[in-house]
Amino acid sequence: MKWTKSELLQAENNTIEFDEQIEFDDAALSKVSHLRKLKNVTVSGDLHYDGSSDLAIANLHVQGVMVVPCSISLEDVEVEFDTSSVEVYSFEKNPENEDVHETKKDIVELYPAIFQLIMMEIPYKVVKEGVTYPKGKGWEVVSEEEFNQSKKDEIDPRLAKLKEFKIEE
Repeated sequence: MKWTKSELLQAENNTIEFDEQIEFDDAALSKVSHLRKLKNVTVSGDLHYDGSSDLAIANLHVQGVMVVPCSISLEDVEVEFDTSSVEVYSFEKNPENEDVHETKKDIVELYPAIFQLIMMEIPYKVVKEGVTYPKGKGWEVVSEEEFNQSKKDEIDPRLAKLKEFKIEE
């Protein structure tokens, strides 16, 4: 997803519309430990060149499916994502605004921005539906509800002696 400044200038109203299915190579995905695979990634939107400010403005809508590890069992879990963003590209060297991307050789490349958008959508924690919690000799993983229930039934050892105390009338 690359366009040159001259392609933008030749487009009708200086705007290029796109709706493409894209893929990312394994080298890019291997750098992110919480992302195993991307599937059915579709990018749609438009790229408009504003001649007065010498900027290209990309309206992006990215959706697809990411495969991430389950936080408990490390099994694959598919998570759908859907995000939108407006990215601004400058054809000048060293743009003053740090939120503006600098183009190289007057080429607007959307892949890095799209990949960054997807990275921001990776969930912090995912638990696969119906996961069985692991156990071992002398230990087990319990759900938060089970933990809270066991704490509710437990008596504080500092107050345990009070249970034996009886008030006589």
